[in-house]
Amino acid sequence: MNNQILETEKLLREVIARVAQLPPNDLLVVYETISDLKRKDKAGKPSFNANEVLSRAKTRASELNRLSHAEAIQRFIDATDRIRAEAVEKGLAIEGE
Repeated sequence: MNNQILETEKLLREVIARVAQLPPNDLLVVYETISDLKRKDKAGKPSFNANEVLSRAKTRASELNRLSHAEAIQRFIDATDRIRAEAVEKGLAIEGE
């Protein structure tokens, strides 16, 4: 394995560990930011720059900060349900798993 792959894997583990420790509102912001990045990439547009990502995340965090814990959790569940349904539709997941 080359050094770049090892560094990428190390960074990925670090990111996953940090994200896993976030409170639900912040976790939802991360999730939605990643979804926005994927949509923009699929549309053939250049990726967001760091300032855009930070600005969008701050805006989204302030919007979500007004939600109760239960509302944030429900929004996260709804978002994951939409992703699962899309994956099932594309044949990337099996219904019920």
